[in-house]
Amino acid sequence: MGMSSTSAHDPAASDTAAPASTGGRWRGPGRPPAGSEDKRERILNEAVALFGAHGYAGTSLADIAAAAEISKAGLLHHFASKEALFAQVLERRDREDRANLLGDEEFRDDPWRLLDAFTALVEHNTRHRELVAIYTATTPAVLAVEHPAHAWLAGHLADSIAQIEESLERGKAAGTVRPEAPSRLIARSVVALSDGLQIQWLCATTPDTAAARNVGTGMVDEMRLYVEDLKQRWRIG
Repeated sequence: MGMSSTSAHDPAASDTAAPASTGGRWRGPGRPPAGSEDKRERILNEAVALFGAHGYAGTSLADIAAAAEISKAGLLHHFASKEALFAQVLERRDREDRANLLGDEEFRDDPWRLLDAFTALVEHNTRHRELVAIYTATTPAVLAVEHPAHAWLAGHLADSIAQIEESLERGKAAGTVRPEAPSRLIARSVVALSDGLQIQWLCATTPDTAAARNVGTGMVDEMRLYVEDLKQRWRIG
């Protein structure tokens, strides 16, 4: 998903604030002033917020440049295209998820600890709504091969399922998982439940009170309930 860099830009352009005439969305209250952090990091932070709020199609490079208080040319100095920037946003989300799972190696042979960590990650995500929104914004990519997030989403789903399935299989070898447990089906169901709960949670946490009443979800409690059910059914010891 990497992109080659664009042609050279005026170095001064990267430091020029985006003019008000761009119509972009400016930095919200509480955000640090422009220039107080690394420009690339600032662009990524604003891209996370805007892609999460408005989706990929609803966010332009001009919007992100305005929010980051640099010119569009300055943004393109760091990211060659909107697709390249979105790819970096998705990769950041995965890095943060992996960090909050405490590292894959700890759970290679203990699927029950992995599923507990998965539940903890769901809880973590309730405090970072923009990251949940970014992930949900990639769902149209399932149907559009040309979408910049299509390859990422396909790989993300495959990796998530494989991580759980392989841990369950190692658990069988270690004697902590019943040998008849359907590892792939369990893995797919955990990922599917997590994704579905996130969509309901996002809907319920919008200003739409009817949505909150009809699809309100205790996302963490519901994930924990399912994991505990899996333990009772398939755990040995």
